[in-house]
Amino acid sequence: MNLFIKTSLLTTVTSILFTLSAQAQSLSLYLENDAIEGKDRHYTNGTSFVYVSDSYENSFINKIPTPFSKTTNANFGIGFSQLTFTPSDIKEKNKIVGDLPYAGILNFDFFIYKWSETFFHEYMLTLGMVGPSTKVEQFQKNFHNITGNNRPAGWDNQLKDDFLYNFSYSFGHKSYKKTFDYGKLDINNSFRIDLGNYNRAISISSMIRYGSGYTDNFNTVGRLIGSNENKQLNLQTTNSKNINWSISYGLGYRYTDFFYVNDYDKSYNLEKIRETISQVVSLDTYFDKYIISFNFKSNKSLFGNDNDVKSNWAGISLIYLF
Repeated sequence: MNLFIKTSLLTTVTSILFTLSAQAQSLSLYLENDAIEGKDRHYTNGTSFVYVSDSYENSFINKIPTPFSKTTNANFGIGFSQLTFTPSDIKEKNKIVGDLPYAGILNFDFFIYKWSETFFHEYMLTLGMVGPSTKVEQFQKNFHNITGNNRPAGWDNQLKDDFLYNFSYSFGHKSYKKTFDYGKLDINNSFRIDLGNYNRAISISSMIRYGSGYTDNFNTVGRLIGSNENKQLNLQTTNSKNINWSISYGLGYRYTDFFYVNDYDKSYNLEKIRETISQVVSLDTYFDKYIISFNFKSNKSLFGNDNDVKSNWAGISLIYLF
């Protein structure tokens, strides 16, 4: 099955699933880049769109079993993401052995939530592709032309076309919630497991948040890279002309058994990704139907076992509530 047929299949599945909900609860645009480090290196850019439906009370989603808990709400969601990977030296035209390869990835995420006010279960199916067919090479070159950065020279060595698939399960729990005269505080914990030919990993994390008037969503650390759809669960409009806010700090641990970009092509002689410690700082503002978030991520030992290897990204997201 070629990539054209697979892309058509993804589009068909997307169209069918969208008909299950007549009205969206939220739609988000997320942009993430390592420009904060002043250069392109490894995971260098991510762009994603995520849709999460209204809550359902009687649908096929409610019939899906969940372990050790009873849920009262269910949501459906879909996401699209584009991810860019490069070696550290983007001026080199030849293949660089011992450093991450050029790779462009497109992913479609189909997910459902079952949840109550203090916890959620998420089941996600990811279908995607890697290689020249993703057109990520053209996207990055055009972006660098606009910003005046160095033009990446080694895309002729990018990973070849291939089909990606993954399944993940996540559990989130709001373990603490307190309202004060001068604001409110909560703590959200999460667990995630990924299985497939794209990524195999287990992660745990915790996020503490303080602010004023923020909506009672699930403020988790989220994925290692890319968007965090958990923050779009249980959102409400503020119905206020006041600007509310929150600031968060999150810490996560991840063990990776396989990641396609790092482990698939053995000719690069790369060390396996193993343990990763992540830190996230987020500032969120809430105004009526809009949520604007700024975050900073720092991951240690992402692409090697050397404790001095770090990767930093800055991101911005805009969520609109329907």
